[in-house]
Amino acid sequence: MSIAIRAARTGDLPGVYRVLDAAFDGPVQLFVDQTEGDSTLRWRQVRIAEDRGRVLAHVRIFARTMMLRGVPVRAGGIGSVAAHPDARGMGLPSALLMDAADVMHRSNMPIGFLFTGIPAFYERLGWRIVRQPGFSVDGREVAQLPRDRSCGVRPIDDTDVPALLALHRRTIAGTTGAVRRTARTWRDARAWLPENIAGCLVAEHSGRIVAYVRVRTRDHGFQVLDAAYAHGFAAAMTTLLAESARRTRVRGVSGPAPVPSEHAIANAYRTLPSTRESMDTTYPMMMRIVSLEALLASLLPGLSDRANKHRGAPFRLGLLAPDGDTATLDVRPASARITRARPDFALDESATLGALLGQRRASDLVRPRPPLAIRRCIDALLPETLLHFWNADRI
Repeated sequence: MSIAIRAARTGDLPGVYRVLDAAFDGPVQLFVDQTEGDSTLRWRQVRIAEDRGRVLAHVRIFARTMMLRGVPVRAGGIGSVAAHPDARGMGLPSALLMDAADVMHRSNMPIGFLFTGIPAFYERLGWRIVRQPGFSVDGREVAQLPRDRSCGVRPIDDTDVPALLALHRRTIAGTTGAVRRTARTWRDARAWLPENIAGCLVAEHSGRIVAYVRVRTRDHGFQVLDAAYAHGFAAAMTTLLAESARRTRVRGVSGPAPVPSEHAIANAYRTLPSTRESMDTTYPMMMRIVSLEALLASLLPGLSDRANKHRGAPFRLGLLAPDGDTATLDVRPASARITRARPDFALDESATLGALLGQRRASDLVRPRPPLAIRRCIDALLPETLLHFWNADRI
């Protein structure tokens, strides 16, 4: 064989769909809708491995914006990773994923993310699981949740989108892991998720939209795709959840489906007898640093602001990316900057991602163990933070 890895072209789509149809159990129409209904598609971000014109493997990069510690960062969502059965064992998905990392690097996407049922495969390529709780619940119990009678409930209308996007933006401010929606991605996603219109609702108070929920249904239940509520209106969110479950008339809730841990829906689920909460979701989110320097540059203003509280001795903290790239944070009283100097303390590749995302206490990951004053400063620079993403963030 003479394998070539390159960007796909329009004429490659029939071959791409044959690969996806052969590799996945679901209907190939899902991939057709996801590809042809996504106006953000750029051919340079559709990567294929082919032999003399025959498509053997495929990887798609979805250009998105993800919030990291409240900072919008360009991110590459990886999806539709597949090889034709005839080409299995040749390492083509691995080669395409490494090629995709190069493409993301050139496209100024310093972070990548994906959702998968085979995390061990991706871990070998530098991807790491980012955990968030998932919930399985009995839909009949959800439909009986208490309702806030001060809010009116109605179906989402296309004219609501600007208000819903504004509410979404306010909700994800300061978060990590949320994919920032736009009018374009909101519209496109409706073509392939697919939403159950009966369960996509808004709550209004005094003529103002204060909450919304979007769901999709499966034979065995429904999933909350996305939900947001204004400050002080958590009860409106519970009202929408109950009404959505009632209107879709589905007994179970597919799960464990991810819900932000601090969200009103998570709190509502936790009150129900049937609820099962787990950090081991079937399709966990995974992330990978693509460009350490670019990622640090995006986060540096926030790091510098937090360094203002540091009044102790200066120190240098080393960071490591999966591709072996290194960088050093030079932390001094009231400042932080990126250098290539030799660090005093260091984080390994997995710890670097965990610390930057705030998934673990950063001072526990540093080697050698720093003095107490420096440990406190490291935790102030890189505080722990909750993840915030939804099913609709699955690219």
